[in-house]
Amino acid sequence: MAASDTALTERQMQVLRLRNDGYSQEKIAAELGTTKQNISAIEKTARKNIERAENTLKFVKMLKAPIWFEVAAGTRFDDLIGMIYSKADAANGDVHVRYDGVALASRIRELAGGRIRHRVVVVDFEIAITGNGDVLVR
Repeated sequence: MAASDTALTERQMQVLRLRNDGYSQEKIAAELGTTKQNISAIEKTARKNIERAENTLKFVKMLKAPIWFEVAAGTRFDDLIGMIYSKADAANGDVHVRYDGVALASRIRELAGGRIRHRVVVVDFEIAITGNGDVLVR
């Protein structure tokens, strides 16, 4: 794949390939004739670019999602899980959440990160339910 088709530079792709192959930053630096600090900076920037690209894709998926709603701080986690199923059910049978209760709870915890603490939402966020039943958090 060419760098022009990605959010990465050729050098970033090269460093990530080598890291994926198990090379240390020191070994990559020696191979490419640069410093470990430079390789570290290239890798860090590449990972930020990847995160931005992933966030862009998530945003586009969320735009297409037929169901969106905001989750307010203070919402109990168990209530949030119920809200997701209720919103999908209210979509006239067009949307079916593809996760059972345990898998959904795990997915929400993973996607929401630190916005949920001790089974309570501590920072507002949005939930989208896609047409194929995936649940996304923004």
